[in-house]
Amino acid sequence: MGSDFKFVHCADLHLGSRFKGVSERDAEAGRRMRESAFESFGRIVDLVISEDADALVISGDVYDDGNALPSTRSRLCSELARAGVPVFISRGNHDSSTSWDESIPYPENVHEFGKDPESIIVHSRGGDFEVVGVSFGTSHEERDLASMLAGRPGMFTVACVHCDVDSSSEGLRYAPCRLQDLQGRNVDYWALGHIHKRQILSERPYVVYPGNIQGRSFRETGPKGAYLVTVSSGVVSGLRFVPTQSMMWHDISVDISGKTLESMASDISGRIRKGDLVRITFTGSGPLDGMLRTDVDDAVSVLEERTGCRIASWEVDTSPDFDIWSMGGGDDLASKVSSAGRRLSGDRQGILERVMSNPVLSRHRSFFESLSDEELSKMAEDAARMVIAEMGVSR
Repeated sequence: MGSDFKFVHCADLHLGSRFKGVSERDAEAGRRMRESAFESFGRIVDLVISEDADALVISGDVYDDGNALPSTRSRLCSELARAGVPVFISRGNHDSSTSWDESIPYPENVHEFGKDPESIIVHSRGGDFEVVGVSFGTSHEERDLASMLAGRPGMFTVACVHCDVDSSSEGLRYAPCRLQDLQGRNVDYWALGHIHKRQILSERPYVVYPGNIQGRSFRETGPKGAYLVTVSSGVVSGLRFVPTQSMMWHDISVDISGKTLESMASDISGRIRKGDLVRITFTGSGPLDGMLRTDVDDAVSVLEERTGCRIASWEVDTSPDFDIWSMGGGDDLASKVSSAGRRLSGDRQGILERVMSNPVLSRHRSFFESLSDEELSKMAEDAARMVIAEMGVSR
């Protein structure tokens, strides 16, 4: 088992997938988001070529359910052919059945594993190695697919399978198995897919989830890409993660204290790359509070222009640079709003009574009653701040 070779391991391409939790405010942004998964996979093929890898292993969910359009399949086939090395694919829960399999067949260098276990010997320049694999038979695969796979004694073996090890997923379990059951099967590297979070579950043998190749929501922040695996004298001697994503998702908090709109843009620019997707929680106290409460859409547009990022959503949790509760006692409107807000803050029953007095809001009684005391108080305080901000009060 003295082979020397390299291979690239990726999974969960979800080509053609739409992004989640993003309000696409213009058509170009939506197109750019959908294109990003293709761009990421193109960089993975570039990695195969630049590193002179001997194989590419893709562990399921190449497509995303019904999004496997003819153009999606055709583009993928072109990239797989461009790789120019043996490519191994196992199907997962999102691509257990796909369209265009016969109309747009994979190129000759691609082997897609079937519903029953298969073994393929790869004759690389540095020696032979084995790739075993099996695919989902249905979108809700209940078989323990990993237990069906075993390597050939005396030969380095890569196992390609889409599965859920020890309930790693946050939703329904598919092709469940246990980490301890992956031991002693003559497999040197378990190339897994399904979990979108990058994880190395074991190094003896290697059991690896590379994560997906492009984050699709704010639950999938951070770098996304593939692993370059180097094998020397029949053992894994290098495991390097290579980011390939076009867009990275960020969930950040921005303190407005002491900042202008321009300096806030500089703060954001120093923390993200151009083209990334951002969810921002604005915090702190300062003059920007009024702007963010009354003209937040326009302010966000300026921040996008200055930073080059896409602000997908935001939350304003700021306050003015003065105590609005200290304004009570006068006869002017701002004072009356301040007094009412201060009186209601912390009064759960009083807030609910006033909300229920509105015939439209009263239809959602169960929702408001489900809110905590803290959430209700914040709602009342935010309402007072919004009204005062609308009046342009700065002191």
